Amino acid sequence: MDLSARSGTSKTGPSLAQKLAKLHTTPAPAPAGHDRPMFGFPATTCCGDTPQDNTFTSSWSEFYAEHRLRFILARSEKSNGADKELSGLVNRTADEVCPRLIGDDHLNSGKGVTPVVIHGDLWSGNAGRGRLPSMKEGETEDVVFDPSACYAHNEFELGIMKMVGCGLGYCGREI
Repeated sequence: MDLSARSGTSKTGPSLAQKLAKLHTTPAPAPAGHDRPMFGFPATTCCGDTPQDNTFTSSWSEFYAEHRLRFILARSEKSNGADKELSGLVNRTADEVCPRLIGDDHLNSGKGVTPVVIHGDLWSGNAGRGRLPSMKEGETEDVVFDPSACYAHNEFELGIMKMVGCGLGYCGREI
């Protein structure tokens, strides 16, 4: 696939917003050895040069607390030494805030969240135009690349999109 910067509208195929909307509404499959979809991923992925623990977990709150917040805290402590204040804040967030805000009892009218595939590091620097060999010269489609994919809450990456000001036009508007 040939990649180039995004500009204007794509010549062929669905828009990036349409592709992401489909991705974020397609339930994850049940992984081998499990009877229902789980949060996580069958392989370690990376966000930048940081590997991410994607051990399968049945709860979104637990996955986020353990495999994102506490995992990155442990990596930080290994590289930089312990910081009692930071450790206290991360652990309080994982123990108290995550269950209260994103626990299964609070989401989707108490039914919890269905895991879906997310990109995981979605911002404008990881988006462009792509041309498959089967496409005519000059035809391109909007694509995303450099994923730190996992099966997660469908709104998980909206935070990083807003934080970085990605301008991907997701949800029908520039973010």
